[in-house]
Amino acid sequence: MATAVTSISTLLLGELQSLSTEARRKHPDIKEAAERVIVVLRGIKTTSTEEIARELSKSDQVLKPFALACHSNNHRLVSTAMHCLQQLVSRHALAPSAIRETLTTLTHVSAQGAVDMQVKVLQMVLPLVTSYGDSVNGETLVEAFALCLALQRSRDPVVSNTAAAILRQVVVAVFDRVESGDGDDGDLARRGAKDAYYVLQDLCLMAADGEPIFIRAEHAVDKRLVLELIESVLTNHWRVVAVGAMAQTLRDKLTPFIVNFFAERAAFPLAVRGIRIAWLFVRHLHEEFTAECEIILSVFSRLLSSDVSGGMRASMSGKSASGFPVFYRVLALEVVREFLENSSLLHRLYTMYDGRVVEEGSDEDCHVIIDLVSAVCRVVTERKDLAVGEGGASDAVGPQIGAGTCRMRIEMYKLLDKQEPPSVPDTYMFYLATVAVIGLSEGVVGDILSRCTERLSCQFSHLGGRRSVEVSVLGSVIGEPGAVGGFMGQAWGAVYSVYEFVAGVRLDDPLFGRMLESARRLVETAGALALDEGRDALLALLCRCCLPVAAWEQGPSPRQVLCVRAVIECALYLSSVLGPAWLMVLATVQQVEESMYQSRGRLQSTPVLDDTHTSDVGVVRDEFARLLAFARARDEAVLWVIRGLRVLGSDLSGVAVEFEGVEDMRRLRALALDGAPAIPLRASAGALDRPAFAVEEMRGFAVSNIDLLMSPAAEGVGLRAWTGIIDHLLGTATSAQAVAGLRTQACEAVADIVLAAMDLVARADSLSTEFQAMAESGQAQVRILRPLSLMMGGQHSAVRKLTLDTLYRVLQASGHSIFAAWDVVFDIIQSIALDQDDSGVLMRCVFPCLQLICTDYLADLSPGCLRRCISALLVQFGGQRRDLNIALTAIGQAWALCDYFHGMEVAGAPGTSELVSARAEPAGDLLFDELWREDLVPGSRRSQQVLWLLVLHALAQLGRDSRAEVRLGGIQTLFRAVDMHGPSSFDAWVWDGAVWAVILPLAQDALGLRAQRLAAAADEPPAADNGSGMVAEDPRRLSQKQWDETVAATSLGAARAWAYAGVRSVGRAADAWQAAWGLARAMLVDARELQTRDCVAGALASAKALVSLAEPSGMPWRTAWDGWIAMGMGATQLPPVRDADADAVVGQDELCALLELCPALAAGLVPAGLGADDCDALLRVLRRMLAFVEAPAYASDAAAVTRLQGLVLDVLGLGLAGSAAALAVGELAMLAVLPLVLRHGRDVAEGDSAVVAATERVFCGELRLAERIDAVRGQRRSRRAVAPTFEALGGAAVARLGAALGDERAGLALRVLESGAWLAAVVAMGAHVAQADAVFVRAVPAAMGRLPGGPALDAAWMAVGAVVALALRGGGAAALRVLDAVLESSVGAGTCPRAYWEAVLAAADAAAREPALAAGGVRWLERLSAVGCPVPEWVAESAAQRLAGRARAIVDAFVADRALLGRRPMPVERALLLRRVLQGLAQLQCRAFGRPAWPVVAVFGSLVALVSDCVCADAELASALRMCLGRAADVMLAG
Repeated sequence: MATAVTSISTLLLGELQSLSTEARRKHPDIKEAAERVIVVLRGIKTTSTEEIARELSKSDQVLKPFALACHSNNHRLVSTAMHCLQQLVSRHALAPSAIRETLTTLTHVSAQGAVDMQVKVLQMVLPLVTSYGDSVNGETLVEAFALCLALQRSRDPVVSNTAAAILRQVVVAVFDRVESGDGDDGDLARRGAKDAYYVLQDLCLMAADGEPIFIRAEHAVDKRLVLELIESVLTNHWRVVAVGAMAQTLRDKLTPFIVNFFAERAAFPLAVRGIRIAWLFVRHLHEEFTAECEIILSVFSRLLSSDVSGGMRASMSGKSASGFPVFYRVLALEVVREFLENSSLLHRLYTMYDGRVVEEGSDEDCHVIIDLVSAVCRVVTERKDLAVGEGGASDAVGPQIGAGTCRMRIEMYKLLDKQEPPSVPDTYMFYLATVAVIGLSEGVVGDILSRCTERLSCQFSHLGGRRSVEVSVLGSVIGEPGAVGGFMGQAWGAVYSVYEFVAGVRLDDPLFGRMLESARRLVETAGALALDEGRDALLALLCRCCLPVAAWEQGPSPRQVLCVRAVIECALYLSSVLGPAWLMVLATVQQVEESMYQSRGRLQSTPVLDDTHTSDVGVVRDEFARLLAFARARDEAVLWVIRGLRVLGSDLSGVAVEFEGVEDMRRLRALALDGAPAIPLRASAGALDRPAFAVEEMRGFAVSNIDLLMSPAAEGVGLRAWTGIIDHLLGTATSAQAVAGLRTQACEAVADIVLAAMDLVARADSLSTEFQAMAESGQAQVRILRPLSLMMGGQHSAVRKLTLDTLYRVLQASGHSIFAAWDVVFDIIQSIALDQDDSGVLMRCVFPCLQLICTDYLADLSPGCLRRCISALLVQFGGQRRDLNIALTAIGQAWALCDYFHGMEVAGAPGTSELVSARAEPAGDLLFDELWREDLVPGSRRSQQVLWLLVLHALAQLGRDSRAEVRLGGIQTLFRAVDMHGPSSFDAWVWDGAVWAVILPLAQDALGLRAQRLAAAADEPPAADNGSGMVAEDPRRLSQKQWDETVAATSLGAARAWAYAGVRSVGRAADAWQAAWGLARAMLVDARELQTRDCVAGALASAKALVSLAEPSGMPWRTAWDGWIAMGMGATQLPPVRDADADAVVGQDELCALLELCPALAAGLVPAGLGADDCDALLRVLRRMLAFVEAPAYASDAAAVTRLQGLVLDVLGLGLAGSAAALAVGELAMLAVLPLVLRHGRDVAEGDSAVVAATERVFCGELRLAERIDAVRGQRRSRRAVAPTFEALGGAAVARLGAALGDERAGLALRVLESGAWLAAVVAMGAHVAQADAVFVRAVPAAMGRLPGGPALDAAWMAVGAVVALALRGGGAAALRVLDAVLESSVGAGTCPRAYWEAVLAAADAAAREPALAAGGVRWLERLSAVGCPVPEWVAESAAQRLAGRARAIVDAFVADRALLGRRPMPVERALLLRRVLQGLAQLQCRAFGRPAWPVVAVFGSLVALVSDCVCADAELASALRMCLGRAADVMLAG
């Protein structure tokens, strides 16, 4: 602040002092005036600049020195004074009374002509007017204007331009004072109002070439400046001049000028100012000057009309046909564009003029605004030379219309400093008019859409997920559209013509984007205003722009993709009111999708638009998906979308479409697709290498909005939409006109819809209460699955196949939630089973559904549906003949039914019912007829039992099938179900029904069917050789084998059923058991001509089961035993051999199985037991079995006992424990010698050979039969059976004999001894002693000791002696062990006959002769001859003699060999034997002849000869020899 004070004080004081000094001589008055001002300055005590300026403004003396200096004509004084004046004026330091004098001074200075002074003068004028407003008025203001006008005419451009600028600011300042003043707006009493009024009046007068009244101008003022000042007033202060006297001035002076101005030609600068003033007049003063503005607008329309400038292609500086330069039209178009883009002004003016007629019904025909709009639109449409073609023209190659090529750098009406019009591009007018119309559209729609738009959000599928977005949609149609609606209604045709024309013009990207966006919003506005005709026309135009004009193979261009997006956005916004026009949208998208497919997804060119106008095809697809997602928010939109898709689909399928509005939809579609290349719809769908648009979108819409379609309202949009979609898809799927691929797609669409609906029902707990109620009632499920049932009524197998696949997917995904629609499911399943025209393809498709039900959903079925499941699974699918695998699988699935029935939770105790066994024949058929029709109650035990019987009955029916696989599968499943679940699940009446109505009839029928089939096959010729060289099994033999398996399986199953207590309690249980046993007997005995190995095996297994499971009492055991004997006899009697290659019916396995029954049957005869006749019959059967030639067919019995032989021995072992022990031992003895008899005849044993004779006699018949049959079969077959040798059997029999003889039970040995079997047993054992000495050694000696004396015992001992002889004949260690055992047992017996001892002594002597047994034999001779041995005397003497002989022989042999060997050593064995003999002789106390050393003396001579160097060299041998010699010498010396 100090600096500022110092500067102003210094400035003023310095300048005043300088001025005083300079004027001192020539201008004393200036000096004096300056000094007075200096005094004033020095008298101011304040330091503030403002205070200093205020104090100076109070003095009239401040101006005087400077004014005098300016009038001195002294350049230096004038310069100094002007500088000081400028400072004083800028700081407001002049007194108000000095303002006019200041202006006078400035006028004087400006007149001197100095440019710099004139500039300074102008710089001070504006501050004087603005800072001293209250003082600058009236004449003072006139003075200021005069000063500026004078300088404005200066030839110096700087001064002139500065003066013009200052003048404009002065005018503004004058009107600013009015605007900020107080007082009535309609009165000139306002501060500064008069000055403003006078200025305005003079400006208007000067514009009209009149003389000004208030402003003094020595020369005519430049009209351009006047018009500029008027424009400035209208631009900045139009509110000031719009009222009162000034408004009247404008009306009287200016408006006539404006009107007349455009009636005559004017230079370009004036034309620019004139058009700007006219525009400002319309823009700001239209309410006060209604009529005048109407005229001005009409002038604009006239200027824009084509007849104004007929030469549109003429130069802008040329003349038009009417004489006006062309730039008039350009200027008019530029300001009209500003007007059209100002939507609020446009609406107000329309209300004032055109709208007045509409609203008030006046007869006046005012359409100035519409005319103006139409004129602008004609500017666009008159350029026919720019049109290339609708639709794809904007993508054509060549120059494009746009800002870059058509727009002027500066608009013409803004060129205020140009004297001549600039050159204008040829397409500038077209571009300008197009932008004007676009701006008009943008302005009009903004207000409308803001009033009726609302925001909605929804989710739609995007990139495999769900995306939530918000969009703007039409809330409601504007009921009272007002001015905007009227304007749109009147101007629509002209505006539409522009868009239609521009659609065929090459536009650049920005302009195309604006045009497309405005068109889209215009469609939305028309929809909001209910202008349906205009909306549909412009929407159809957009649709046509989406379509290519050439071949489809080119694909859509980026701009066409953008057009598609625009169409989709229009439909999205107007979804609730679009109505029939939906078809245009859907058809357009369909056409674009087709174009994309034809071009393989390629765009024609690379998109070049910005991010807001992306042309990505993926975005289009997403937006279309969003459109359909949002359509569900509007009930009418949902229905119209579906109707549109149905119409599109009918073009392909030929399905009739009938509903209200269908003709309107087709008409609009024709309008939208007019001119587009036709798509060969049927041909393209015939190839069907992509989804049909209508079907695919219908599917997607239904799946995405399945909750809407499944809404519970009976008359709601959901049900109507569901009906429309499903009916059309069903019609397409079953249409004979539709191609196969389209039918397939329709089926797949129905499948997806059904799956989605079922999933929704499964999630009903999370939905509304109403929907839950509908789901719980089952209506939803029936409604969902009914379409599948209807599709099955078609004739196309592919459709039916897809329907079945759909059913399977439904069951997989939602089967757990089905409870009310199972009947629909079974209707579908069973319709295929009953379809005789199906070759099996459909059956293979539907059967997995049934499998899935059986595995996963049985718990969800009611008893009635379970019964249908049984019928479908076993009766229909199991019994069908089209696909064997399905039949077998169906039988396997019965396990699932059985398992479920077993685990069913049922209420109530086991029920009672009439027993089948108590009914009259035929009871079974009547029973099951009743059960198939019976009403079943859920949760009851009765229902469970009925289902059990139905399953068993169905399986039994399959067991009668002519196909072996099915037959066996049904039988096996039946009996396994009985085995696993019968005991715990069947009630008594169910067991009774199962036995009498299922099991036994099945077994009996199987046997009868087998007989019939084999009898029929016997008459069939054998299969011919196919020439392939491959050996094929005879079909007759194969059939026989299969029926054998069937009969065996049924018989066995019937027998095994007796394992359960429930079966034993059935009515007439004994009869049932006997019937089952009769089946087995029939297969083995009664029907011999039909016997086969498999059949016999089955019969035996059945018999075994019956026997093993029968109760000890209450069963006909005698019948069973007799039957077993008959079976055994029949089994060992071969049937006639029917061909050379036929296998034997009975083999070892069969005989073994039969033998295994014997113990149980024998036990069943207790307490009576087996009688003599029974034993004889049993032994006959056993012998026939052993001698049966086919019995050892699998392996030789030489090395080991066959299974059959082992079982025979086991059966004989049973006899050992009873009264038939003697028979058993005798039979075992014969079996033991049988192999020896076969080899050696009667020379089997020494001594009693009665057993050998008996064996030969008993087995001769069986053996001859075996030899004869074996010979016969050997002639007929290349491979003979292995004949039995009984080698192993003999040894096994010996072992059994040993066990029997070793039995310590009381009476057993006696009975055997008394029957004579003992001798046979001993003989038999002796025959095998070489191989089975251990048995003999272990059993016979001990048994002999327990036997009482008598002739029988003597014979037994003699037989034992014979055994010893046989043992020595075989030689080896076994003979020595036998000898040891016999001698040990008989030495103390004392009752042994002489023949026995002779045999024993001979055996001991013979053993002593054998080198390997010599030691043992010598040892026993020593013992028998020794003192104390309890044997007869003659035995001891014979033993002593034999011992002496054997000792002499051993010694002599050693001596002889010693001589031969010379000095070589004697073998160790020989030396050991000699030493053993010498030691025994030396120690023996002999009992014979009364001489203890008699044996030593008897061999003394030989002992002497033994003495040699070799013997003496062996110490032990020499010691034994010395002892012997010494003892012999002692005896001889003593004698």
